[in-house]
Amino acid sequence: MNMALAKIELAKMEHLDAFKSYVDECVVDGIVLYEFILSHYERYLSKRIAYAKGEQLPTGWTPITTYFCVEDGVILGSIRVRQGSGDYIEHVIGHIGYETRPSARGKGVAKFMLSSIQNSGLADNAIISCDPANFASRKVIESCGAEFLNEYYYKPEDQDVRRYRLHSECKNIAKIKINVLINKGFMLL
Repeated sequence: MNMALAKIELAKMEHLDAFKSYVDECVVDGIVLYEFILSHYERYLSKRIAYAKGEQLPTGWTPITTYFCVEDGVILGSIRVRQGSGDYIEHVIGHIGYETRPSARGKGVAKFMLSSIQNSGLADNAIISCDPANFASRKVIESCGAEFLNEYYYKPEDQDVRRYRLHSECKNIAKIKINVLINKGFMLL
């Protein structure tokens, strides 16, 4: 694996075959996010693409843009950026969620994804959280310069939460606005 060859790509249906392989490996490793997909890969990926456009969102959800870290046609990781805010986003799940393909862990994939989003995908600062016992995730978040906010127990989901503020390093806000317009289905001439 050579991170110099890896790219961050907006999720699209052309990723379907690579997505199947990615999900299967994640499920075997116990990543709960994908356990319910079973054989409905296409439907799940299609929903994730629609969520970025603000379509098919479950009640109360804000748009979520999914990106993949891809090298040689293999998805090494996935990162999701939630737009907008709400109590649950601000205090529990944060604006950013990510995971790394189990066989690609420890190779800089998560840091590459998070710093890429920080430098080109965030129009503003974002809240990012993790389980306090997940030292690998803490290290990734802290290596990107995130500011520690607090740690607490979230009783409704019986989980501990460690919260950070990730500062946007994006130098081109116009680029972000164009990407948002494209994700919402507008065409720029």
